[in-house]
Amino acid sequence: MKYVIVLCDGMADFPIPILENKTPLEYAYIPNMHFLAKNGQVGKMKTIFENLPIESAVANMGILGYEPSVYYPNGRASFEALAQGIAIGDNNLAFRCNLISLNHDKIKDFTSANISDGHAKNLISHFKINNADIKIFPGQSYRNLLIVRNTDVCPKDIITSPPHMNIKKSIKDILPQGRTPESKKLAKILSELMLDSINQLSSLNKYYKTEGDMFWLWSPSSTPSLPNFYEKYNLSGSIVAALDFLKGIGAAANMNFEDVPDTNGYIDTSYENKLKYAIKSLETNDFVYIHINAPDEEGHNRNALNKVKSIENIDHKILGPLILNLREQYGNNFRLAILPDHYTAVKDGKHYGFDVPFLVYGKDIQSDKLNEFTEKEAAKSKFNIISYNFLNYFFKNNV
Repeated sequence: MKYVIVLCDGMADFPIPILENKTPLEYAYIPNMHFLAKNGQVGKMKTIFENLPIESAVANMGILGYEPSVYYPNGRASFEALAQGIAIGDNNLAFRCNLISLNHDKIKDFTSANISDGHAKNLISHFKINNADIKIFPGQSYRNLLIVRNTDVCPKDIITSPPHMNIKKSIKDILPQGRTPESKKLAKILSELMLDSINQLSSLNKYYKTEGDMFWLWSPSSTPSLPNFYEKYNLSGSIVAALDFLKGIGAAANMNFEDVPDTNGYIDTSYENKLKYAIKSLETNDFVYIHINAPDEEGHNRNALNKVKSIENIDHKILGPLILNLREQYGNNFRLAILPDHYTAVKDGKHYGFDVPFLVYGKDIQSDKLNEFTEKEAAKSKFNIISYNFLNYFFKNNV
C-alpha cells in the first residue's frame, strides 16, 4: 500500500474580483482535483492553532502527525538549519534572516525581488558582524539563517515580526523586542545589527546592485525534536520539497529527503523533477509528502492570475501523471490526499488561519457525493479533522 500527500502551500484563498469573484481554486481549470473530489472524500482541516503563528511550519508538522503545541520549536529557522546540517545546540538560537527591500523606512518586498542564491551569498559573505557568537548562513534566495551561540534566552521571550505580514509598515515599529531583561539585551543587539545592515548593504550594492536593502530577523527557534516517523506509524516516509524548512522537519522525524534539482519554491520550479523524485521515492518508501510552494508565493505577491496558474500547474504537471503512475504501478493499493496548509490571501498577501479544504481518494475511500475541490464545496462537508490526527485516518487499516 502506498500513501501520497500533495501539499499545495497557501492555495486556499478568498473570492477575488478579477477572477469573477471566485477564489483561485474555484477559477482554476483543475480536472484532476475535481475528479478526485467527486470520487473521494472532501472535508475541512484545522491546521492553525491558538497562540502559534499562522505559518507553514506549524501547519505542515501538524499534517505530518506532530501536534504543534507539543513539538513546535517556537519557529522554523531551526528546521532550516537542520536541513543544511547546521548544528543548533541547547544554548543556541536560530533566526530566519530574510533579505528584504525597503521603501524609505517601510518594508517594500520581503524577497528582495526574489534575489538569486548567488547574490544573497555575495552580500552575506561581505557582511561584517562584530560579535563572535553571531553568524549568518546563506540559504535559498532571500531565505537565510542567523545563529546566536552561547545564549540562555528562550525563543518565546524574543518578539519578532514576519516581514511578509508587515508590508508597508515602518521598520522602527516592528524591530525585535524582549520580554525579560536578558532577552531585551539580545533584542537590542539584534535590532542594531538589522539597522546596521541597511548601511552595509547600501555600500555593497554599489557593486552588486541587488534589491537586498536590509537583513530582517524573525521566527526565533530552539533545537527541534520530533518522534521517529517510522516508529510512530510503522511506515517509511519521504519528503519531496524545495524548501529547507520541510526538509528539516523530515530530518527531525528521521524521514528521507533529497535535494531535487531545479526546484525553487516559485512558479517556475521544475514540476517534472519534483514528480520524478516523488515517483522514485515511492519505490522504497510507503509514504511520500510532496510540497509545492508556488501558490503561497503568488498569494504573497498578490498576483491572482499567477496563483491560478500555479494551481493549474500542480493539477496538470503533478497530479495527472502521478495518478497514472500510481494506478500502473500499484493498481488499487494507494491513497492520495491533496490540501493547502493555510490560506494565503491575494487581497493583502497575508496568511489566514481558517480551516482548509482537503480531499482523500483511493483504496476503501467512499465517495461523499461532493463534486468539486473548492473552499465552498468543502464548507458543505461534515467531515472535519484536526491536522495532527489526519495521518491516523489516512493510514487507517494500512496493508
